[in-house]
Parts: sequence; structure tokens; C-alpha cells
Amino acid sequence: MRITRIEIRNFRSIRHLAVDLGETTVFVGPNNAGKTAILEALRIALTRRWGQRGTGFTEYDVHLKNDADDPKTSPGVSIELRAEESKPRESAALAEELGRAVQIDPVTKRRFIILRVRCAWSEKSGAFEPTWEFLNITRGPVRDQAAQTRLERFWRHLPVFYLSALRDASDEYSPRSQFWGRLLKSLQIPTSVEARVQRALEGLNEDVLDADPRLRKIAATLSETTRIAARERDGGLNLRMAPLKTWDLLSKAEIVLRNEPDRPWLPLSRQGQGIQSLSVIFLFRAFIDHLLRELYEPESQPVLALEEPETHLHPQAVRTLWGHVEALPGQKIITSHSPYFVQHVPFRDLRLVRLTANGTEVRSLPATFATTIPALDGMDTFVAQSAGRLHYEKRSTTLTVRGALEREDYRALLALCGGHDRRTELERTLQELRDRSSRYVTDDELTALETYARRMRGEIFFAERWLIVEGQTDFLIVHALAQALNYDLDQHGVAVIDAQNNGNPTTFTVLARALEIPWLAVFDGDAAGRNYRDGISGRGFGDNEMERRCRIHSDGDLEAQLLADGLGRELREILSHLGVPDAENIGDDQLPARLRERKADYAALLADRFRNDESLTDRAPVAFRDAIKRLPGLT
Repeated sequence: MRITRIEIRNFRSIRHLAVDLGETTVFVGPNNAGKTAILEALRIALTRRWGQRGTGFTEYDVHLKNDADDPKTSPGVSIELRAEESKPRESAALAEELGRAVQIDPVTKRRFIILRVRCAWSEKSGAFEPTWEFLNITRGPVRDQAAQTRLERFWRHLPVFYLSALRDASDEYSPRSQFWGRLLKSLQIPTSVEARVQRALEGLNEDVLDADPRLRKIAATLSETTRIAARERDGGLNLRMAPLKTWDLLSKAEIVLRNEPDRPWLPLSRQGQGIQSLSVIFLFRAFIDHLLRELYEPESQPVLALEEPETHLHPQAVRTLWGHVEALPGQKIITSHSPYFVQHVPFRDLRLVRLTANGTEVRSLPATFATTIPALDGMDTFVAQSAGRLHYEKRSTTLTVRGALEREDYRALLALCGGHDRRTELERTLQELRDRSSRYVTDDELTALETYARRMRGEIFFAERWLIVEGQTDFLIVHALAQALNYDLDQHGVAVIDAQNNGNPTTFTVLARALEIPWLAVFDGDAAGRNYRDGISGRGFGDNEMERRCRIHSDGDLEAQLLADGLGRELREILSHLGVPDAENIGDDQLPARLRERKADYAALLADRFRNDESLTDRAPVAFRDAIKRLPGLT
């Protein structure tokens, strides 16, 4: 069983947020956007940080709209988790222990559990008080006198472990740590071995004391302590150079390693921060592999909340890290700031976190879309004939569509609402479902981006807005023009995507729409550029939006446009510098062809001229200039 959904209300930067979670889910976004708040909400709900010894919440955890709001008058924090089986009947033991808290999906036959945690101010007690309850499929509370006992059992079956970004190896490898200390204490040394070790330690200690006569004399001097304290009884004092007991030996165990065969062995504490941080992640794996089910339950499924696994690591190491993290046992919920890590994460496992005027929001690329709608006459028959495109759950009144809601299905659903007394409201609900599902990005499109856009993926998901151009030439010139126009693209979070080298421009616009990333596009005015524009329009972008977001060079492809804008002399000089023999003599009709033969070369040199001579920007392509000027206010 794993967590499939978390819904949070009024917690820190989060006003209301519902996020679906997979086996591995990676949250990316700027600092202070709310990524850690999501992990903390998960940890509070699934650990004993709160209860009889405290709530786990403070008044600073309550979401406030402004400084005038009082957390004591707030409806309070609510965290709701849904945990579900991966396949039917895999959690039989948990179902037996939790009783009525376990629900069964009537269609998939999978067991699931919904736990809701609340914390609000109590006038009676004068404190923030937590409550927790299991919910049924209709989201009503499960009435159960043994709820507290069942909650304890639930925690044992779904333990959560938190590794912060500031992982301190000295703490994590101490005898009191959550993983290392418990691993050491679980070790069982046979009595015969322990006796043999004890004799060896005694002999070692005597050898060290005999190595220098001063050690015996020091011990004799220090033994005066016992003569005073013990009075009439003879005490004793000795020096221990080796541990006294086996546990003392184990508790002082430390990790030593070397990076290359010829290098010396060094303690972990003497290694770089990257190695120390990485070692803590694999310490978690050792704990899960060797001790989890001994300390918890045979069916326990760990949940790892992991902040920034890439901390302190070299980019090349970060690129290989995803495979190791994904292979960790249990469910992983991760935050990351590394484009090198993100470039290997499957698209549907990513969650983009943004802080907006409405608080923290999350965008993703779901394969299904759902809404609540009452059972309509003929709904069962229609859904059954949808070939799996639609699913309706009566008890929760949830309609789910796989992929985009097709026009024929949408019209049929509207027809089913025809005689309902809430027809207008239901039609709005279906329209909203259709609008959301229209943002669906197909598996084939994502597969194409997996193949072609890996280099770009690490950058674009951290950007605030996208500027889509055709190729590398456009990419170089746009960056130079922006610099000349005093608009730093990196500083303002703009990713320039040369779509031809990374996939299809249409796919990037669909991806931007699904993730609500503002975008603009500039294409050549030739047949290829117009085809790109038509392809985008064909994916449901309206005429007004196309007019706002897409620009076409008015005089053909980029080379023709540059000449039409009066840059012929500069381009001839650049070609001559590149060694093109007839650059100064060929006619204007032949010049574009010469430029196309050296696209990247001439673009790099023209970009330098734009950077160094601001007067040239007046003759730069208007479509580029307009796009750059529109970026600051782009929404």
C-alpha cells in the first residue's frame, strides 16, 4: 500500500492543494514555493510528532492571507492522505488490523484508507488541538471506538522517514541516529564471539599500557581519586585504550572509504560533503533492507521524504543519481533544485511548484482527470460503452476521463444532464472537466520529448516562462538581443527553447499549457514556420491566444528577414571573416543560401555584434524584439 493522494488546506504557504503521488514523485520549483511544506505535511500526518506530547503544529503553520489574520480564528489546518493497494488483496494483514477504516474500491477491488488530520485553536483548552480520523469512500468519518489503536497500527504499516537537505553525516552515523544507531543496536553478537572479543580487547589494552611506562604511572596518580571517594574501601582505576564492552566497540564503528584503489582509506568525516550526503541516502536503504520489517511489520511499506538528493554532488554524479534513488525501496517523495537530476525523471513523475497570489500551487501532467457529478439516468450504460475512456464511481459520485474528453463523449454527457434539475450547474462542471482534460499531453508526445529533449528538460521546468524558437541560430540571436535590450533572460527565469533540436514546437506549447507556464513563440515566415503555427492552432489554441503568443517573420525565413531588415552589409562582412570567398560580390538573391550553409557560425558572430553595438538592435527582426519586450509581463 502506498500514498496515492495528499490534500492540504491552510498549512503554511498552502491555502488548498491536492496532489496525486506515484511510486516516485519529484517536486521542483523556486525557493520558498512550498515544496518543503508538502513534505512536512506528510511527515506530521504519518508520524508521532503530535498527539499526547504535542500537536506537531504551531500557530506559524496556519496559513494566513495577510498580517491582519489571526491563526486562532482560522478554520485550522487539514491534511488528508489516501493510501491504496497497488493490486487487489495485497494488504490482507493491514485490512484485518484496521477493520472498518479500510475501504474497498468497487471497481478496482483495491483496498484503500483515507486519513484526515486536523488542527485548530480550541477556546476551551486555550491551545491548538489536533484530531485525526479515518474517512469512508464518501469522505464521511468512520465511527470506530478503537480509532487510536488503529491509527498506531496504520503508522507501523506505512512508516515515513525524512531526510532533509542539510543531511549531517556525523549525526546520521551516531549511535543515537534513526538508521545507524538502530542498526547497531539490532546486531546480535554470539556469546562465544563476544567472550573472545573481550579477551582480545583486554590483551590489546595491556599491550598499549606496557608500551610506555608513563601510562602506568599516570594511572597510579589518577587512582588517588578512588582513595578519597571510597574512604576505607580499596577502589581502583585503570586506563582503557581499547573499548571496555562489545557495545562500546560497536558504538564507535565508523565508515571508512577510498575513491580509488591507490588512495588511502579515510573516515567518512574526512570525505567531501557530497560523499557524506550521498552515504546517508544509502544508509536509509541499508536500514530498510535489514531492519524495517523487524522493527515494524512484515507488510510495512516505507515512505521516504527526501529533500535535494543532489546536495553537494558534481553534475556528472547527479546525472547518474536518479537511477539509484528510484531503485530505493518503498515510495519516494522528493524535492530537487538540480536540472541534472530532473532531466532523467519521467515527465509524469514531476510536479511543478509555484507560489501564487492564492498560495502554493502544483502543476503536473496527469493521464486522467476527474470531477464529482451525481448519478444521471443512462450514465452506467454510457460509461460501459466508452471502451475504457470513462469511469464512474457511484458511492463517491466521481466521473473520471482517461486522456482528453472527446467531443462526442462531452456532448453525450451534456445530453444526459438535459432533464436534471441542476442542469446548468452540471453543464458548468462538465465544461470545466473538458477544459482541464484538453490540457492532456499524450504518451507519444512525452516519449518524443524523452528522446529529444533531455538536454532541455533540466532547464525548462525551472523557468518562469518560455520563448520557443525554431533552431540554434534563433537561440543565439535572441539571447544576444535580450542582452542588448537590457533584459537578462536568465535573471528573469526565461528559457529559450530551440524546438527543432529538441522535438516539436507544438508539443512544447501543449506542455506549457498543461503546466501553466507562460510562453511565446517566433517562427520563420516560410512554409515550415507556418506549418508550426498551424500545428499549434490545431491543438485547441484559440485565435486570440494564437495572436497573442505566436509571431511569424514577415519576410520569409530568418536569413531573408535579416537581409530585409537592412543587415546585409554586416552579414557580408561576417561571411568574409568566415572565409566565404564571394561573400562581398554575390547578389542579394544568393546571400541567404550562403548564410544557410554557415548558420551557426554566422549567428554566433552576429550575436556578438548585437551585444557590442546597441544601434544594431533597431535593425533586428521585429518579431524577436516584440517577443523580448513582451516577456516581462507575460502571463
